[in-house]
Amino acid sequence: MARRTGYERYVIGVLFLLVALLFLTSACATAAEIATGQGFGRLKWGDTIDEALRVYPDLRFEGYRIVREKEPPFRVYVRGRATDRVDGIRFDSLEYWFQADRFLEMRAVLSSRIGPRTLVTEAERSYDMLADRIRRAYGAPGRHSVRYVTEYLAVIKEARWDTQGVSIRLRYNGAEQGDVDRLTLEMAESGGIP
Repeated sequence: MARRTGYERYVIGVLFLLVALLFLTSACATAAEIATGQGFGRLKWGDTIDEALRVYPDLRFEGYRIVREKEPPFRVYVRGRATDRVDGIRFDSLEYWFQADRFLEMRAVLSSRIGPRTLVTEAERSYDMLADRIRRAYGAPGRHSVRYVTEYLAVIKEARWDTQGVSIRLRYNGAEQGDVDRLTLEMAESGGIP
């Protein structure tokens, strides 16, 4: 085996350093989606639909959602499938919720299947990863619960943070019927999630 010259070692070291910096900056950018507290991604709480469309031209209207009967419905927008990632985790859907032409909430959903060789599903693993990342950014959750449904041994985990201008609810529903479990991440301006 030929020995490397000093120059070759230098070039390899620089390339290694550049790759390491690339990974670190991409990890910081995705973690910023959750750690911002001022909004989600590049949208700020309270942005109008027109402002959101300028920021995300691929945003498209999906439908209305009624949460409380006495309030106007939410207008729900989604983006293209290639962008359905939060903190490096790929979600099945990523929804931007507007009410009275103001961006008020973000909701992401991931469903996964339990199979014969599955000990931990993608949704449950992602719950644990996101809960750990949010805990590092905001501290311990204000509310945390784990419930077991006895007949199917399904687990329901929920953690809630209401701090630094943002409300976050992270919920994992184990498969109660069938073989599909679900992870839901909701973020809103502080006090916005019931």
